[in-house]
Amino acid sequence: MSETAASRNLLEQAEADRGGDGWVSWSFAVTELDPLAVLETLDPSGHRGYFENPSRSRSHAAGAPAAVWRGRGERRFIEADRWVRDLNARLTCVGSPPRLITAFPFYPGSPDSGQDAFVFLPSWQVVTEEGRTTVTLAEPAGPGCAERLAVRAETFLKFTYRPRPVPVRPAAPTVLSEVGGRWFPSAVGRATELIREGAFEKIVLTRAFDWRRAEPFDVYATLHRLRRANAPCHTFLIDEQDGAMVGATPETLLSLFDGEVRTESVAGTTRRGDSAAEDARLAEALLSSDKDRREHDAVTQSILRRLGMVGVLAATRRDAELLRLGNLMHLRTPIVGRMPADRRFLEVAGELHPTPAVGGKPRAMALPFIPGFEPHDRGLYTGAVGWISADGRSGKLFVALRCARLRGDEARAYAGAGIVAGSDPVAEAAETEMKLRTVLDALT
Repeated sequence: MSETAASRNLLEQAEADRGGDGWVSWSFAVTELDPLAVLETLDPSGHRGYFENPSRSRSHAAGAPAAVWRGRGERRFIEADRWVRDLNARLTCVGSPPRLITAFPFYPGSPDSGQDAFVFLPSWQVVTEEGRTTVTLAEPAGPGCAERLAVRAETFLKFTYRPRPVPVRPAAPTVLSEVGGRWFPSAVGRATELIREGAFEKIVLTRAFDWRRAEPFDVYATLHRLRRANAPCHTFLIDEQDGAMVGATPETLLSLFDGEVRTESVAGTTRRGDSAAEDARLAEALLSSDKDRREHDAVTQSILRRLGMVGVLAATRRDAELLRLGNLMHLRTPIVGRMPADRRFLEVAGELHPTPAVGGKPRAMALPFIPGFEPHDRGLYTGAVGWISADGRSGKLFVALRCARLRGDEARAYAGAGIVAGSDPVAEAAETEMKLRTVLDALT
């Protein structure tokens, strides 16, 4: 029996086993594909997900949700995990199980305000890792789902890219419209006063800048530029209610595979030098900076403490190192531990989010001050985006940084800085403007 005939028999058996309830998925290997080019060619409506780490040859694109959970509130991670458990119990897989795309905004939201978190089962997804591509399709388990999956598979088995004309790329503006005007320097000053008074140890303040132009922004061309220019980072796309969030983040919130928990502390920033000697001098200054080391250590210790609170075993930090990016470098500390058998991926992610790298320390004391300072809604910026396995026991979530929300001819770009004792308003403003360049230089 041929492989195609065998798969068809398995799909028909899966359809019969489900009896019209739940979903059926099918994973199969194809000739190597570029997931971003697939996403651009198909250009699906509704929620899309795209994640790529060019330096590790890993890329993942997905679209057209077959099932979606939405929710908000302090228990959103737990409620999302409950939905994942239910979905997995009603899912029959032919081949490897699908990944679920997920996004959690910075703020939990309430019944009356805020933005929904969401998790969705894509009706199609393409994953390429180290030159090997797997396509996973999903269908509601109604009559004929096996036939529909088989027909849809032909698109990917014989995939044809369809490039679109890309508009002439305008130069990035020298002046952007900042949401709220010139609020940031005085806010930094007030935040340092609150730190001296003991209100909190650290708070992260973020800025939002609007860019409007005559032509629509091109999501796919922007992503392509981001991945070419930021190979060590995780390029991503997640659709929000109010536009498409695109970016290239240097920070992983949580990675879990084969029981190994990985996360990292990324805090403390300086620019790159224009020569090798200047770059080395700036690196030495960052490693020895009292202000940056205090900010970095606060994030690291908080992450270790929260991992301990959810029972992660033997969580240990490595020595701080330099994370060198295109125009910036950061202090980075990898953290590794073992996942206990009775804990779930989203449970740990919910304990970690938001880390002091994007919120503050202590969390409960710092976070209530942020809305009073910031004149904009963060949405998914500084939230958690990524994917989890269908059984909810592995996956990867990233902190949504170095990003912009695109909606037609409007782009809103974000950048932030951690404020601690000794922070200087001028220096913090300059840091946010350096961070903005990552996404502004890529917008197409």
